[in-house]
Formats: sequence, structure tokens, C-alpha cells
Amino acid sequence: MISAMLIFSVQDVLIKLLSEDTSLFQILFFRSVLGTLFIILFLKLSGQVIRFGTAYPVLSILRGFMFFFGYSAFYFAQSKMPIANATVLFLVSPFFITIMSVIFFKSTVGLQRWLTMLVGFSGVVFISQPEFGDFNLFYLLPVSVAFVYGLSMMIAKLTAEKDTVFQQIIFMYMVTAILSGVLGLAIGDGRFDLPEFSEIQFMTHAWEFDQFFIISSLVALSIIGSIGFLLLHSAYRTADPATITPFEYSGLLPAILWGYLFWDNIPSQNEATGMVLIVGAGVYLFYREKLLNKTTASKSPLR
Repeated sequence: MISAMLIFSVQDVLIKLLSEDTSLFQILFFRSVLGTLFIILFLKLSGQVIRFGTAYPVLSILRGFMFFFGYSAFYFAQSKMPIANATVLFLVSPFFITIMSVIFFKSTVGLQRWLTMLVGFSGVVFISQPEFGDFNLFYLLPVSVAFVYGLSMMIAKLTAEKDTVFQQIIFMYMVTAILSGVLGLAIGDGRFDLPEFSEIQFMTHAWEFDQFFIISSLVALSIIGSIGFLLLHSAYRTADPATITPFEYSGLLPAILWGYLFWDNIPSQNEATGMVLIVGAGVYLFYREKLLNKTTASKSPLR
């Protein structure tokens, strides 16, 4: 999980750097197509069976839509705020996953953990700093992505019994490639890349194919994304979601560092307070798991 978070922080930097000149849907399309090819190549070289189907078609298609929405919304939001803010707002996902673990896997959550999650969610208020008539709706996007991400991880756990981690990722990539490809055909020629659509320019950019930096970055993103998802899915397939998710907070430190190095972003006092509340609540949840001697082993082996 820690390795996945570090890798994803590098991916976030690349995508934010590309947001000024590249279409979000072009990034998603090429990342999905190239990522699928890299996984197929890996399976071929390692002598493993390549499976494109799924034993859970409805859940897998639903998860593909979640993946597409989640990454579109998160990276669009990231283009509108400091990278650390988007990252920490997304990191309320462990609270959603803990709640969903109660629903799907009958995990036990006591009063202290509910209060801890409430403290963590209050950190969102400090970071977004809502004021009457002046609330930035973009700050809601990473939180909504965190909720969708929590549902997605629950589906990954439910489908792990019959689908391999490679099947899950390939299927998600195929759904995302189809959706982003259709949007590329509809608006990828830049017809909406106009001043009146400047607020959503990251989505209306014309697709670029003749710039070496963009093409090489798309290839790098595909490799990074594939490795990150293999690590992330492997973590969730072999551990109790309510226990493993606090390790996602390890991604905040590199996000703050990259934000400072690339964009001179330094968290304000309110933002820092919100980060401490969210991360502190997550760390305490992990401490409670250890204190209660909860097992992290799942019945579904990694495969």
C-alpha cells in the first residue's frame, strides 16, 4: 500500500503538469489502452493465463464506470487546487471504506471509531473553508471520488473470489478506454476548447499526438498506473479493508513535497489543521485495530 501511494503521487504530478496542454480524456484513454497492453505483455512473459472476461459482469462494468468517473473527477479537481489539498480530501476514503466494511463484511466498529471518523470528516471543512456565498464546489469532487473509490474497493473484495487481480484491472481499463474514446470522438477535435469553456479546459482540450513530451508522459503514466494498481489491488485482496486503508495516508507527504517543489504550494494554517485532523483520525483508527488485535488476513488468497 505504501509503495502504491508513492507511485500514485508521481502519477499525480505528471497529470497535473499535463493538464495545461492535454485533454483529460486523452490521458485516460491512452493510460487504459497502454496499461492493458503492458499487463498482457507481463502475463505473457510470466507464463500466466490471459483472461479478458469476468465472473461478475454487472459488478465489473459498474466498477469500470466508477473508475472512469473517479479518475476524471479527481484529476479535474486537482487541476483546480494544490495537489496536496486534492490528495488529503480524497484520503477520507478510509472512513467511507470502514463504514462500507460494516455493511459488506460485517466488520465491528465501536463508538470511539465512529467519533474518530467524525473528527476526520471535520478536516474537510478546514481544508475547503466553506463560506456563505463563496464555497468552491471543486473541493467536493475529491470527497465524492473518495466515496466512489470506497465502493470500488468493496467490489474488488467481493469479486476477488473468482476474478484475478489482472482480470479486474484489464476489465476496468477496457471500460475506461471505451468511455474516454467515445468522448474523444465527440469533443477531442478541440471544438469546445474556447474561452467560454475555460473553467473545464482540461476536458475540452484537443487531443495532441505530435509533442514528444506528451506522448512520452502518456507512456510513463501507463506504466506507473499499472504498477500502482497491481500493488493497490494486491493490498486490498489480502487484507481487511478496515485495517489496511489507513496506510493510504502515506501518500500525503510526497504530495506536499511535490506541490512545494513544482508549484510553490505551502499549506495554509487551516489546510494544515484539516490535514492533521484527517490523517490523525486515520492513524488512530489503525491504532485501534492493533489495540483490539484485529486480524488482517482475508479468506481470499492473492492470485
